[in-house]
Amino acid sequence: MKAFLICLLLLGHVPGSEAPVTAPESGGISILTVDPAGSNIAWHAEKLTGTHNGTVRIRSGSLTMHCGQLAKGSVIIGMNTLAVTDLGAPDKQKLENNLRGDNFFDTGKFPDAKLDIVSVTHIGNPQSHLLTVSGNLTLRDITKKVVFTADVSRSTITEFAGQADIVINRRDWGIATDNIKYDTFIKTDIRLHVSLQAKQVSQQITSL
Repeated sequence: MKAFLICLLLLGHVPGSEAPVTAPESGGISILTVDPAGSNIAWHAEKLTGTHNGTVRIRSGSLTMHCGQLAKGSVIIGMNTLAVTDLGAPDKQKLENNLRGDNFFDTGKFPDAKLDIVSVTHIGNPQSHLLTVSGNLTLRDITKKVVFTADVSRSTITEFAGQADIVINRRDWGIATDNIKYDTFIKTDIRLHVSLQAKQVSQQITSL
C-alpha cells in the first residue's frame, strides 16, 4: 500500500486531491546497474552469398526505474568483444579482424558503442510486459535514433530483465560504405537481439 501511494505521489496526483502532492523524501525512483554477465547482444547479418552470426558483449550501464517500471537508461557496448559464432578457425579470426577493422566498426578508434534509452511507452498497460522504447544508438561516433519493442520478463525497483530485437541500417552509421565490394554484396540490415539484466547494487531509492 505504501509503495502504491508513493507511485501516485510521483505521478503528481492522488484521487480526490485538487492539487499535485509533493513526493516523500524517499521512495519511487531506483537506479539499477546492468549485469554484464547476464546481458548480451547477438547479431545477424546477410550478404548475397549467405549469412553470418555472432555476439558482442555489453560492458556496463544503468537503468532508471520509476515505481518498478523502466523509464530511461544507458548501456555501453564493448565493440572489441565482437565475435563470429558461425565459423571455425582460421576463417573465424579472419572475419573478426575484418569486422573490427576500419572497413566496418573500426574498434581501434571507436572501442565502445552506446545505447541511450530516452523514453519508454507501455503497450496496452504496465502488465502487458511489452514496451515501446525510443533511444539513441551511437556507433563509430555517429548517433541515430532507434525505436523498438522490448519484451520484459522482470521489472521491479530492484531488478530488471528483458529482451528486444533491433534492426539497424549499417549505412546510417557508415559501416562498410567506403569499400565498393562490401557495400554492394552485404545487405544493409543488421539484426540485433539484445538480452539485458540489471539489479540494484545499493539500497539507494530516491524521490523525484
